[in-house]
Amino acid sequence: MEPLNVQHEGRTLRGTLHLPQEASAPAVVLCHGFSGNRTEFGHTFVRLGRRLAERGVAAYRFDFAGGGESDGEYGDITVTDQVSQVLAVLDAVGDHSGVDAERLSLLGMSLGGLTASLAAAKRQVRALALWAPAAIAVDPEVTRQRQAIIAEHGLHDFGGTPIFKRYADDAETIDAFADARGHAGPVLLAAGSEDNVFGPGVFDGYHGLYGSQLEYHKLNGVGHGFETVPAREHLLELTEAFLLRHM
Repeated sequence: MEPLNVQHEGRTLRGTLHLPQEASAPAVVLCHGFSGNRTEFGHTFVRLGRRLAERGVAAYRFDFAGGGESDGEYGDITVTDQVSQVLAVLDAVGDHSGVDAERLSLLGMSLGGLTASLAAAKRQVRALALWAPAAIAVDPEVTRQRQAIIAEHGLHDFGGTPIFKRYADDAETIDAFADARGHAGPVLLAAGSEDNVFGPGVFDGYHGLYGSQLEYHKLNGVGHGFETVPAREHLLELTEAFLLRHM
């Protein structure tokens, strides 16, 4: 495990690279969720990175700008900017001497899942894993409601994290499914049966987008954060197996 920082538009994105002993390893980039950081809930990104490295796969987990230890203010985020950060991260990871640049994959949780799916449409990756992707973040009705709140109050206070006009205006330009077209590889989609962020319409959208590429797992009895020990272990197991099959 070693630090690997990425420069993006004058900001330092700070991250951690889990490297296997094998040379020229395949690698997966892990994208955290809204207002999160590179450890993710229950340290799942740390745990997954260690497990993959033991199986010969490198894993890079990083903090989006404004999150964790990276430069910037989180209130300045937009989805488009996060996609641009992921593309820069893919370049940096691919340039690492211990990584095979032809065997890169993406994984994202929640808003990181939406971001990863959009990035995978712009840069071919071997495989794409989506944990409860937050397509709702750019849903037109949600965006209209958010814009109204921001117009009245100057910001949308979302669980203690400010969302500003630039985010809502950017979201208005994005179609979570149409703009994710272009990824040709396999896709893992995992979500909890009680997830109020990942609704039936989100599954339908991704199923329509990816079709036979899609491997879907519904984890019963848990919500957006896969909130039980067995569910999180199952999530790690199925994700590890998926990535090992396809990288």
